[in-house]
Amino acid sequence: MDTDTPDPDTSPAVSLTTATKSFAPHGPWTSSRSPSPEAGHRPSSAAEATIVGRAEELAAIQELIEASAAGHGAAVMIVGEAGIGKSRLLAEASARASAAGMEVLAGRAVPGGGTYRALATALVGRLRDAVLAGDAELRPYRAALGRIIPDFVSNDYADSADTMVDPAVMVGEGVLRLLRVVGAGRGCLLVLDDLHWADPDTLAVLEYLVDQVVDQQIMICGTAREEPPTADQIERIGRRPTVRMLRPARLDAAQVTELARDRAGMPLAPATASFVVERCDGLPLLVEELTAGLRETGVDPTAPREALNDIAVPPTLRALVGERMAAMAEEHRRLLHVAAVVGVDLGWDVVASVAQADESVLLAGLRAATRVHLLRTEADELTWRHSLTREAVLAGLLPPERAAMARRAAELLDGGGVGEADVRAAELLAAVGEHDRAGRILLRLARHDLARGALRSARALLARVEAAGAIRVAWAIEQVRLLTLAGEVEAALRTGEQVIDTATGDEHVELCLQLARSCVVGGRRAAAIEYAERADRPHDPRFAIVRADAAYGEGDPQRAGALAADAVREAERSGDGESLAGALLVQGRCLAQRDAAAARAAFGRAVQVAAMRGLTPLRVAALFHLAAVQRGQPDPPALVEAREIAESAGLLGQLASIDLLVADLALVAHGPRVGEPVARSCAELSARLRLTSVQAVAELFVAAARAGAGDRDGVERWLRRAGARPNAPWEVRAGLDLVRAICSVVTGDLPGAATQADDGAAILAGHASAAPTHWWGLWLLLREVTGHEPQEARAVFQHARMGRRRVNRGALLYADAVAAGRDGRAKEAAQALARGDGALKAHPWWHRLLRLPVWTAAVTEGWGDPIPGLRADLACHELNGDEALARQCRDLLRKAGAPSRRNRGASVPPRLRAAGVTAREAEVLALVAEGLGNPQIAARLHLSVRTVETHVSRLLAKTGAADRTQLRTYAPHEHQ
Repeated sequence: MDTDTPDPDTSPAVSLTTATKSFAPHGPWTSSRSPSPEAGHRPSSAAEATIVGRAEELAAIQELIEASAAGHGAAVMIVGEAGIGKSRLLAEASARASAAGMEVLAGRAVPGGGTYRALATALVGRLRDAVLAGDAELRPYRAALGRIIPDFVSNDYADSADTMVDPAVMVGEGVLRLLRVVGAGRGCLLVLDDLHWADPDTLAVLEYLVDQVVDQQIMICGTAREEPPTADQIERIGRRPTVRMLRPARLDAAQVTELARDRAGMPLAPATASFVVERCDGLPLLVEELTAGLRETGVDPTAPREALNDIAVPPTLRALVGERMAAMAEEHRRLLHVAAVVGVDLGWDVVASVAQADESVLLAGLRAATRVHLLRTEADELTWRHSLTREAVLAGLLPPERAAMARRAAELLDGGGVGEADVRAAELLAAVGEHDRAGRILLRLARHDLARGALRSARALLARVEAAGAIRVAWAIEQVRLLTLAGEVEAALRTGEQVIDTATGDEHVELCLQLARSCVVGGRRAAAIEYAERADRPHDPRFAIVRADAAYGEGDPQRAGALAADAVREAERSGDGESLAGALLVQGRCLAQRDAAAARAAFGRAVQVAAMRGLTPLRVAALFHLAAVQRGQPDPPALVEAREIAESAGLLGQLASIDLLVADLALVAHGPRVGEPVARSCAELSARLRLTSVQAVAELFVAAARAGAGDRDGVERWLRRAGARPNAPWEVRAGLDLVRAICSVVTGDLPGAATQADDGAAILAGHASAAPTHWWGLWLLLREVTGHEPQEARAVFQHARMGRRRVNRGALLYADAVAAGRDGRAKEAAQALARGDGALKAHPWWHRLLRLPVWTAAVTEGWGDPIPGLRADLACHELNGDEALARQCRDLLRKAGAPSRRNRGASVPPRLRAAGVTAREAEVLALVAEGLGNPQIAARLHLSVRTVETHVSRLLAKTGAADRTQLRTYAPHEHQ
């Protein structure tokens, strides 16, 4: 069956030979099912219309609605030619979903509608709901949703575009959560019509969404024609496993007859039915148009065929529309001609302004157009009967007429902004050959899309600017910026080089800056400096930052620090707050390697500058680096603040990086029980955001948690995942063996642990920018305990900056204790051990892990008194559920001649057990002793605050303690 899109020039239709007559139904066509003349002949809702020949499609839609309502989300794309009935199926899907209790959100794309138009019209009502806007689940995605509806995001974070995450993913995650909140408990249907007119970013969001609804109470239903430029992307979406692609076929003769009879509201004579079948070519739209035309002519539907032969039938839909237009007054025809040129989605007041018509003429013209079925009412809006109707009206204009209307409309619509009116102005100017003017508007729109992260739409706009051949340098600057953000550094540099010799003045400086930044991103640091020099702006702080950043990346922190200091001075002199914050960030990173106090000062000042200037991404970055310098504390205040702001501003890429540091600190301080959930959550978030490099590190931390639990199989499973991720950073490769080393320590294989730590440390040592990770301390201690060239390890350790981190200084002191114990210097060993305990006090789990090799050496070699420490650690391991570590302590106590009994009550120390303290109460007591409040304890143990309050009250009663301070004295020594 032919499924080509019908052309207004060739589609058969009926004539209106009596177009000047009243259009009210009359004579034999009048029936109880006939719509009112004011509403046109199309049924006003899907519920009022019989759908013919679509049983298979309706069954599929019903099946998906029922599955989605039950939590098995799906998507359906209805694809086909114009007039085939896609929108009617969409309306029926909406009606059925609503009848099933689902929430329905509907939007539509229009020609030249701008970025996210279809999504915006679907979501705008909900995003302006004050109660919904405050929903906690939507909070991290307010900035992403603000890209669709700018009013939705707080002014504090309106410009906080997250450049780490694909914008389609960010917006898609926001829309997904909005649909989930809106449809909570009953499900939600998102309807998107006419996607062949959608922008690239809307389609990218849709492509992301259809993959995410599989386990949600969400259904997505869209329609599109199979035509450029969106056909390939629509087809790709249709191939996703969650998408059902429906392609309605043209109707056969029996179906055409049934539809015509339904629209006529009464039986048709065989001759009339044959007449309709011959002329509609199976298209439902033309069946309805033909039936309406026969109604309008007043032909008796029961008349013989001879009576129908006298009706003049124009060969095209254009002719049908032309006859209807001819029946209208000249001033009313002008209104519709302008509407066809400009579009009606901007409002009929715009159409009236361009047509220079007053309100009375406008209203009379709209009523006339509705009577002759050129316009119809849909959802309280007046719009075209069909998109083909608009195309036919447009085709009735001569090119000069169309150009004059387009120019006048563009003059009225171009307000120098970035709204839908400006988009339409550019479309109109381009259509009539005003390429230079159109290009400048398109460039302005592209800059706006770049600023809000709509990279795909910006790319499409810039392609049109390039095709126009005007403003080449201005285009190249934005194209280089776009390609750099997209990670296409080679293409960015080629683009810039094509025009740099013709660039002058400020445009030359800006192009050099964008090229230099692209080089930094691509690791071409020498080229970055060359572009900075080529700009010949020695006092511009932006170029000073580029030079400092390049030097830092080359592994020369001292030179980078000097350049960063220059950048700070230049930024202060120029008063450029953004450059000052950026320069302070680079300066802090350089100082962190040799002067922690100075680095804290630089990062702290960067936080202040960024906060004062509203530079949210820079503020979060500065807080993150400040927290990294403060990581001697289990919960650095700067990290808490950074996370709060990143979540509120929707900087989810930075949030994922922050959670990596949170997981790292939690593992060191509290072990797998606390750190593993954080690491898993971070891995899940980064996977959803497609941040594979962050995901790889998060999975490495999950493996570390499994290592701390002694789970070798789990370790290898998570290490395989981490190592296989695209773009996994080199730290992951180093971490593979270091994680295995932790597992070997926990399971009692110290020689194996030392070998594994050697392999990982060798990779770390090969990178000058390696962070002072806590794994360095474990490596040094294992070298000392196993006697494998400990002096070489100490030399590396002392030379590098690893020892500046408190946990590593504690490990060094433990290594000193082992060395002193072996040499018979018992007092020195005890002192070093005590000092190591002090250094590691804020990190109790890592503290106990590092003491295990020390106790192993003491028991095996017969020095010191490890038994009290082993018993204290055993009690804590049992209390925290660290069974593998507890097992090692029991084995060592047995070797030392002080075996421990293990029974159901062994996790509660004897003193507390005698007072009737339960194991759960002992857990609460341990956390009280660490200084945690009831809400923090509740979060740690996954209890309610009320339950924790009950446990604390019982502990006070059972121990006889007067208050929490006294209660702490009853906790095992390790927790005090």
